[in-house]
Amino acid sequence: MPRKPAKPSMEGDGLLPPLLQFLAAGAYYFLSAQTIINRGFVHPDVRQMVGLMCLSDSSFCVLSGAWSRRCTSRGTKRAKTPERRPKLAGLPRLALYALPVFDLFGLVVAFEAIRVAGSGFHQTVGGASIPIGTALNVLLLRTRFSYAQLSAIGVVMLGLAVKARALLSDAADFPAEAFLLVVASCFGYAMRGVTMEYLSKTANPPSGDRMTLQMSVSGLIAWSLYFCVFALPNYDAWVRAPFAEATRAFGVAPTALLYATHAVSRGLTSKGIMGIVRRGGSTALSLAQVTRASVIVVLSHFLFCASDARQCLDRAGASSAALVVAGGALFAVAKNRAGATRAATRERRSPRSVAAKATAVDVDETKRRATPRATRRHAAAKK
Repeated sequence: MPRKPAKPSMEGDGLLPPLLQFLAAGAYYFLSAQTIINRGFVHPDVRQMVGLMCLSDSSFCVLSGAWSRRCTSRGTKRAKTPERRPKLAGLPRLALYALPVFDLFGLVVAFEAIRVAGSGFHQTVGGASIPIGTALNVLLLRTRFSYAQLSAIGVVMLGLAVKARALLSDAADFPAEAFLLVVASCFGYAMRGVTMEYLSKTANPPSGDRMTLQMSVSGLIAWSLYFCVFALPNYDAWVRAPFAEATRAFGVAPTALLYATHAVSRGLTSKGIMGIVRRGGSTALSLAQVTRASVIVVLSHFLFCASDARQCLDRAGASSAALVVAGGALFAVAKNRAGATRAATRERRSPRSVAAKATAVDVDETKRRATPRATRRHAAAKK
């Protein structure tokens, strides 16, 4: 009876599609956010980017879930009632409720660092998420990395060192406050990735939409409270007047298109994040974020250098971006190979494989022993 083929392992498998989605949508998302910030549609203290991100994630999850259910009901005569998953308890439940805290902390601190020192500095120093995420993986999840994966991380670290050396040798004062803010945001994002990876490996893992909604709805509630307390008393000066002036200068239709595409790109980016964590883990997410940052640094040079000197790209920045992108690509390849190797090892060690090999040996041994007897009986019959 032929054996059923083993189910493919999800670890390290299919990492490229969500990675490309994250890079493309994430790059546009950040560049459109930079355009919104530069245009000054509202006062910086409104922190509209936080509210926009949370609103976009929540809306995208609800709409995509409704669309999936509609497609399912059209494809079958009677839509199947989704199975109710048992509720999380214990440490997984605590991790699910801690997830929005890490996400919101990293988000708020990151935008504060951009306000203090500019996005170029944030994107460069943000590479600290690689060593922070790797250390947290080893300490909290007991993750083991192959030599190829560690080598890829080393290439990324080399690219970051090139840019850091250029920053330290600059005549301008080193922005220590912004540096601490970026490192703090890296810790928040790294903890978010580690928590998502832990939840995806539990016995009853929550779906990607569930985790996204947990973060986005909690963040939207927190931002709404902040807006009511701090921004609403200054609504005319912080929101209405600057938005009306910026819209007249930029145009009503371009403003609507900018905000709409920014929201869609944010939703696609969140989907890519979940796919990367599920297939590659939190370290792969950190490397994807650093790779995206390098792409953004290059694109920002062409889009914003003329109006903001901090966005200009020099030789050190170009070398750093190239090394970081190369290291991220090497890590993705190494992750896929490691996942395939582990899947093959599990297949060789599986009880079904061992039983099949034992059965084959027993059959061969029986044939070998039965051959002399059959020969003697055949000779006796001829006599």
